[in-house]
Amino acid sequence: MNSNVLEISSYSLVPGIDEHQFVRAADDTMGILRRQRGFLARSIARAENGRWTEIVHWLDRDSARTASERLAANPDAAAFSALIDRPTFERGYYPVAYSG
Repeated sequence: MNSNVLEISSYSLVPGIDEHQFVRAADDTMGILRRQRGFLARSIARAENGRWTEIVHWLDRDSARTASERLAANPDAAAFSALIDRPTFERGYYPVAYSG
């Protein structure tokens, strides 16, 4: 049985933040993510309406939740988080049923 989990977040950016600034900040956080136990991969995409979707692949749910807590307390990750319009932020954890 596969225990991998997708952490899927959807959000808008703070008004005035441009895509290049946001992508640079996302790239800056990759080193932090790579050091988290259970991290596998991350993708971020922008919809035509300007809303962003972020998908992070984790080894398991515990890894995802532990990393989320650590990132929330990490000052280096704060620069990325500050670009997200918090009232628009939604997150869910989804066990992977199939991966091809």
